[in-house]
Amino acid sequence: MAKVDSHHPLYDSMSDSWQSCRDCVAGQKAIHAAGERYLPKLTDQTDSDYQAYKTRAQFFNATWRTISALSGMIFRRPPVIDVAPSVEPYLDDVTMSGISFHILAQRATLEVLTTGRLGVLVDYPQQSVEGMTLADAQKLNLRPSMNTYPAESIINWKTTWSRNRTVLSMVVLTESAALETDNEFEHKTETRYRVLDLFNNQYRVRVFRINDKNEDEQVGKDLFPLMNGKPLDFIPFYFIGVDDMTPDIDDPPLNDLVDLNLDHYRLDADYKHGLHFTGLPTPVVTGYTRENENEKLYVGSSSAWVFPDPQAKATYLEYTGQGLSAIQAAKASDEQNMAILGARLLSPEKKAVETAQTAQIHRAGESSILSAIASTISIGLTMALNTFCEWAGSPGKWSITLNDEFMPPEVTPQELAEWLKGWQMGAPGFSDQGLFDILQKREVVMPGVTLKEEQERIASKAPSLMDGEE
Repeated sequence: MAKVDSHHPLYDSMSDSWQSCRDCVAGQKAIHAAGERYLPKLTDQTDSDYQAYKTRAQFFNATWRTISALSGMIFRRPPVIDVAPSVEPYLDDVTMSGISFHILAQRATLEVLTTGRLGVLVDYPQQSVEGMTLADAQKLNLRPSMNTYPAESIINWKTTWSRNRTVLSMVVLTESAALETDNEFEHKTETRYRVLDLFNNQYRVRVFRINDKNEDEQVGKDLFPLMNGKPLDFIPFYFIGVDDMTPDIDDPPLNDLVDLNLDHYRLDADYKHGLHFTGLPTPVVTGYTRENENEKLYVGSSSAWVFPDPQAKATYLEYTGQGLSAIQAAKASDEQNMAILGARLLSPEKKAVETAQTAQIHRAGESSILSAIASTISIGLTMALNTFCEWAGSPGKWSITLNDEFMPPEVTPQELAEWLKGWQMGAPGFSDQGLFDILQKREVVMPGVTLKEEQERIASKAPSLMDGEE
């Protein structure tokens, strides 16, 4: 019999990929801790030998560097957020735990770039506000909140056909709940399961735990949140993927990069393993037999080896390292392929400088994918924002739009000369404000600065008159 902690089949099919993405983003400690998941033991390798083999291997975190760079490109400019003035104060702490809407958008972007999936739940305290004014509700801190759920926390869901469209009819979310203990310094938690569904076409919220008998046990009672005094006929939970906002699971956008990153790690383990055994000098003695089993030969300038047999010889075993060159070549190939897939920080600088047009074409495919991701996140957060605003008493068509201009526009000296000439000649559109607007749009002037502020800044740096000058 299925229980509250049952998984959707698609969840189970993708959980392994999510784990690999998470570990790569977390870095070397997580990769090493996973042990044989990413680095199998060699034949007949003991536990201690494997530990040394793993410790020597370095994980170069191309995955996180790429995700960080792509997120930085999206947030090179702040998102444009359009809401009613009455809602703006709520956005400074949209989660009611100190996270602003801007930061929530950044975290959402990192999640989608990492696993390709995120959920956003809009909620409201379960308390009657009937007869209250907006001011009364604000005094009691009765206000909506918005929280995100990573892919691993959205374990089950269902959809149904209603009013000529597919709607979300059930979703199960895992949460960690703090438990009370007798010791004030002890921390104890348990997993809870938040079940959101449509019951008789009304939005219902239930919370469950798994008890000591391994049975589903409800915590608290059924809740039916109200909006404008009426039950909701939809679940205010919004999926955000790579391509759309449906519950269907998208592949992580950097899945191929993760696989290459792990292959690079295994190659590095073999390479360092080879260096360890071939890079250290190994003495070889021929024509000599130890007089007893406990006799030892020490290497170093403070030790001398004296053999009674004049035919005995001592030398060092030399290794040219030709076998390791193949591993080096494979590592270099992985690095180049990772660069192609997005990890540009790994690729060496080109000796020849690319033209602006060539660089733009080079990044066209990557930018289009990133633009699509930014657009999808914008749409998903906009849907959540509109529910949030309606619950805050300001319904409307509000929005958040993430930046999709990832590279500063190039300004050539010829363009700049033409703009200055137009301004000097008083050409149409080239007033002080007109020129300033052009410079700001092309990011010669910082965004958010007004013409007056820029003029004052310039004037403050002007040289003062010397004594005696007028």
